[in-house]
Amino acid sequence: MSLRAAAIAAASIALFVHPGAAWIERVYTNGAYARWEPLAHAITRLVPWSLGDLAVLAGVALLVWRVVARVREGRNGQPWLAAGFAALDVLVILALYAVWFEASWGWNYDRAPVETRVLYEPSRITPAAVEALRARAIAEMNALAPAAHARAGEPLDLDALRSAWLPVVRRAGDTWTPQVGQPKATLADPFMNATGTSGFINPLSLTVQLASDLLWFERPFDLAHEWSHDAGFAREDEANYLATLTSLRSPDPAVRYSGWMELFLALPPLRQYRRGTFTPLVWGDFAAIRARDARRVNLSLARLSWHAYNAYLVSNRIAAGIASYDEVTRLMIAIPLDRNGLPVTPRT
Repeated sequence: MSLRAAAIAAASIALFVHPGAAWIERVYTNGAYARWEPLAHAITRLVPWSLGDLAVLAGVALLVWRVVARVREGRNGQPWLAAGFAALDVLVILALYAVWFEASWGWNYDRAPVETRVLYEPSRITPAAVEALRARAIAEMNALAPAAHARAGEPLDLDALRSAWLPVVRRAGDTWTPQVGQPKATLADPFMNATGTSGFINPLSLTVQLASDLLWFERPFDLAHEWSHDAGFAREDEANYLATLTSLRSPDPAVRYSGWMELFLALPPLRQYRRGTFTPLVWGDFAAIRARDARRVNLSLARLSWHAYNAYLVSNRIAAGIASYDEVTRLMIAIPLDRNGLPVTPRT
C-alpha cells in the first residue's frame, strides 16, 4: 500500500505541480531531457517499428492482468473488496504511466513560448500582412510546383532535411543536438488514416510516426513537425512554425513546396479562389488531398479523435486547443527572419 500511495503521489506531483518556465528551460528541456532524448534515440533506432507501441501494449496487458486477477479473487469471497483493489491497481498503473509521460516528454508543455526567446513584434500582425503572406505563398507554390513534381518520385533526403532543421531548433532555444531520423512503423496507422492524423510523437519512447497515406508533398513538412516535437517543442503552433522555416530553408524544391503548401493551408481561408489563382499542378494537389480524405477518413471517428485531442491540449495548458495548429501564421508574420531564414533574436 505504501508503494501504491507513493506512485499516486508521484503522479499527482508530476501532473499538477508545474515548475516555472525558466526552470523547465534550464533544468529539464536543456538539461535532463537533452540527455534522455539521445539515449532514447540510440535504443529505438535499433528496430524499424515503434517501441512506443510496445510500451502502450504492455500497459494495456498489465491493466487486464490486474483486473482479471482481482475478479478471480472476488469469486472466492469479498467481491466488493476485490473490486476496490482492482480500481486501485488500475489507478496505480495509470499513475506510473503519467509519471513516465511527464518525465519523458510532457514537461515540455511548461516551456516558455518560442516568442519569449526570439524577437517577437505583434504590431506586424495586420490584415495587410496576412494577405501579403497569402499572396507570397500562392506565388511560391505556383513557381515551385513544376520542379517539385519532377522530384515527386524521389526519396526524401533525411540528412538534407535535418541540416535545414537543426539550426532552426537551435535558434529557437535548444542548446543541444536532438537525434532524429526515419519515422517508425506503428500499429496506430489504420487509426491515423481514418482520423486524418498525419503523424505524432510517442511521448513514452520519443519515436516519430507518420501516417502511411501521406502524399509526397505532405511528408517533408510533417516529418519536420514531428522532429520539432522530439526536440522539446510541445506546442503545435511552434512545431508548425519550426517545420515551416525548415521547409523554406531547404534547397530541395519539393521540400520548399511542402512548406508553402502547409503554410497556405494554415492561413485564414477565403470563401473561394479563382481558377487562375493556382496552376493546374497545384489544383491537382488540392484535389489529391480531398480524394485521399474522402477515401480514407471516417468523419465521425475523426471528429471524436480531434475533440479528444483538443481536450488533451487544453488540459496541458494550450488554451487554443487544436486551433493552435493555425497560429503558425501569427509567428511567421510577427517574428522577423535573418538572411539565413532563421528567427531574429535579441542577440542577433
